[in-house]
Amino acid sequence: MTGTTRRRGGALEAAIFDAVLDRLAVVGYRGLTMEGVAGAARTGKAALYRRWPSKEALVADALRHTLPEPPAPPTTGDVREDMLAALACLRDTLLTCRGAAFRVLKDDPEEGKGILHDVVQQRLSRPVRDVLYQALEQAAERGEARPEAVTRRIADVGPAVIFYRNLTEGGEMTDAYLEWVVDEILLPIIRP
Repeated sequence: MTGTTRRRGGALEAAIFDAVLDRLAVVGYRGLTMEGVAGAARTGKAALYRRWPSKEALVADALRHTLPEPPAPPTTGDVREDMLAALACLRDTLLTCRGAAFRVLKDDPEEGKGILHDVVQQRLSRPVRDVLYQALEQAAERGEARPEAVTRRIADVGPAVIFYRNLTEGGEMTDAYLEWVVDEILLPIIRP
């Protein structure tokens, strides 16, 4: 690159984060290298190491940059709609980050105990499960769910199905699929 076309600041960072996600999709976390990211971003390794001391720190920042804000608390007044909204947020996040967050956790040599696990937990996994738990609490108050069905384990069921599908099959996850998860799995579990 010449001096006049050299990317700096936000443009370079965006290219690097995009390269991280692309490379994760192709080679996974274990196969990801700083050299591979630098090549895909069309920059030098030195540009990466000036900003990030390790692959883990680079991937964590790429995920922080890519993952959207956590979902809002349920507000529809209907447990089915609240659960669909939470699962749609999860699905859309998986699409946004190209499933990289979960590939990282699957391949993380620290077995999900490091900074990468924390980023995914704080920005996605825990907030979605919390929203679903709140939806269950509100549903029980309205008589739409059995009070004994208001548990963290039941709030984990929908995300577990989505994560599993994303990790094992990938591909498109339609609104119809989310409706199936809610109508055929979640609602029967909580019905009064």
